[in-house]
Amino acid sequence: MKSKIIFLFIALLPLTGCNFNQFYKDRESDKADGEKVPQKFYWEIRYGGNQDDIYKLFGKKFFSVTSKEKLIELLNVTGKIGPVQDYNLSHWETLVVKGSNPKSEYLFIYDVNRGTEKTKETFTLEKDENGEIKIVGYHINQDMLNK
Repeated sequence: MKSKIIFLFIALLPLTGCNFNQFYKDRESDKADGEKVPQKFYWEIRYGGNQDDIYKLFGKKFFSVTSKEKLIELLNVTGKIGPVQDYNLSHWETLVVKGSNPKSEYLFIYDVNRGTEKTKETFTLEKDENGEIKIVGYHINQDMLNK
């Protein structure tokens, strides 16, 4: 009888749907991995100029709600505020989950000097199905107090 109970337990084990995940919040190594994307974005804005290289930084999730034309329009508007002279990371958060339900999410907020103007720019990033970190959200606030 005891062997039947053990066999039944082992047979039902795969049906329990156990999820084993490890959570990592705000690790410096995750920050370093994620921050490469906004740094590449600012490099492309300042020195690159190739729109296709900028598009590659953005994920499918971003383009499901924003067209490439709207992105370029946004970049042109921010370019009229002023060219990026420098940028400083003011806040960051990361969440990496490894296991049966993996995900990687990143948030970076930069204070950006654009000529005589300042903007606060927020990047939301996620790791895609290919393991590449992509921009899924980009938001710009212009400092209206300086006007």
